[in-house]
Amino acid sequence: MKKNVLLMFLLLFVLSVNGQVIPGNYDKNLRNAETYMLSEEYGGALPYLLEAWKVKNTDPKVAYDIMTCYVNTGREIMIIPYLQKARDGGIKDKKYDFYLGRANHLQHKFETAIKYYETYKATLKPNDPMIYEVDQDIAYSKNGIELVKNPLKVKIKNLGPVVNSPYPDYVPVISADETVLIFTSRRPNTTGGKTDPTNGQYYEDIYQSIKLKDSSWSAPIDIGNGINTASHDACVALSPDGMELIIYKVTGHDNGDLYVSELNGSLWGPPKKYGSSINTGNWEPSASITSDEKTIFFTSNRDGGHGGTDIYMTRKQVNGEFGPAILLGPKINTAEDEDAPFIHADGKTLYFSSKGHKSMGGYDIFYCTINTETGEILSEPKNIGYPINTADDDIFFVWSADGKRAYFSSVREGGYGDKDIYMLEREEAKAALVVLKGLIVSCDGGKPVSATIIVTDLTTQKPLGVYNSNSKTGKYTVVLPAGKNYGISVEAPGYLFYSKNIDIPLLDKYIEIVDTICMSQIKVGTSIVLRNVFFDVNKSTLRPESVQELERLVDIMKDNAHLKIEISGHTDSDGNDDANLKLSNDRAKAVVDYLIGKGIDAGRLTWKGYGETMPIAPNDTPENKQQNRRTEFKILSNN
Repeated sequence: MKKNVLLMFLLLFVLSVNGQVIPGNYDKNLRNAETYMLSEEYGGALPYLLEAWKVKNTDPKVAYDIMTCYVNTGREIMIIPYLQKARDGGIKDKKYDFYLGRANHLQHKFETAIKYYETYKATLKPNDPMIYEVDQDIAYSKNGIELVKNPLKVKIKNLGPVVNSPYPDYVPVISADETVLIFTSRRPNTTGGKTDPTNGQYYEDIYQSIKLKDSSWSAPIDIGNGINTASHDACVALSPDGMELIIYKVTGHDNGDLYVSELNGSLWGPPKKYGSSINTGNWEPSASITSDEKTIFFTSNRDGGHGGTDIYMTRKQVNGEFGPAILLGPKINTAEDEDAPFIHADGKTLYFSSKGHKSMGGYDIFYCTINTETGEILSEPKNIGYPINTADDDIFFVWSADGKRAYFSSVREGGYGDKDIYMLEREEAKAALVVLKGLIVSCDGGKPVSATIIVTDLTTQKPLGVYNSNSKTGKYTVVLPAGKNYGISVEAPGYLFYSKNIDIPLLDKYIEIVDTICMSQIKVGTSIVLRNVFFDVNKSTLRPESVQELERLVDIMKDNAHLKIEISGHTDSDGNDDANLKLSNDRAKAVVDYLIGKGIDAGRLTWKGYGETMPIAPNDTPENKQQNRRTEFKILSNN
């Protein structure tokens, strides 16, 4: 222990004296590199060695040290010229063939890689632990041979130098409407300007970019509000409505935990640490949240897993806290590392990266279907394919809601340096969901309203999700998977609630609905349509789907003790006028009877049927007739 502490002090002293890389100075750069090499800080040594190599590229020892640094920082693809120089210079290393296998493997020269791996394997004793690693790399290479035979018809492009830098850029997360891109980077303007001594790279910070009118991305800026610190701060996931950001942070002596920050206007709030069901004394680096914000998938290397980092899930309980962590089974987790889960907005497709399964090398991206309530894996994980996956790490994969574009991190030829952020596009997409988005504003003046949006499954009467509009802009986004009849209720203090019914059949395409919601203040003369109050056909019997809407009306009456209202019924023009008038009157009375049954004083309630006499749309299409068949309530007095 004393020796290690002395070594660290020596390292800090030498670096404080010599500083950064000195262009053209061979001897000083080598001395700095040797100090790093002494403590096995290969990422720190590499820049000094490369600068020394520029000055004089004849010393096989320097070439060997450069090779060693690349190997130990996961960039074996760069080693071939240095390895050859070191070998030709007489430096011995039993693993040269293994390293050459890796270098060719990363260049997708799979057959050549296998030959080098086999040559190296022949030198090993039967019980050598390296046999497992070599056999795994041979299997990766064979998987690669098969995957490249059937390339996917996708376009993959680097997001370019505006977003990407010569430094690692990764973990792209996007809002459901694809207007916001948040990502992690290790660039020099990191908060505090310091480097991580374990790899010589700058500490992680979070950056944000906005999609411009021409679909390009704005120059990234610090996420702001003091979220980035002098230690590691990385984005992990963004809720589909863009209002919650999951963050990875390292503070004090922990190994890295998950936090959540909420968007308040244009500022992200202070990150709040998730509880012990998610965070432990181990490492929790990645997560994803479902569109209803009830389930979080996350990774951890805690005890009891299948090996390395594994994927877990946790469900939100009635009290708002997340329940016990559930380890996903061996269909997902292997003896190798699994990381970067992403649950699609469809609520059933889970994407993740793995070094196991049938990877072609490093992390590959896989997908499967899953029951997000139980964690049951409904289909075997499948490699997403080449050229999305390569022989290097391909990770942090997220789809746009419409399923036409995906963003991910990769190391590949033509990049701007280390990990870059890429986008893939495909022509056909079948994302079976609806994105409801727009603005929530006051009917009086059009000012943005900070509102709560409650989504209910009208068939089961179960609430499916609670969302919020942006307090500064009024913007909202709600993702609705297909196959349900949804009741949408919007509530805000001082306003009458607004309701909307969206019945989504089992479709196989993406639909986007843009709707500006106008909120009416609680004042005399204001009336609203109860869009989620339903009756049996040609009857005044309330259907079960009406309960949630009626209960909100009960709450308004209880919260505003002096409120007096009229419930009115309306029909379309089909049928007999007198019959329509009677039906509308009976339906209005049915609503009043429900309210009285819930304890509302009958003296505060009146009802009237207007039949077909007060249409709000022409009775010329089924859709317009549906609008005219409605129940309303109107404020008569509030004193």
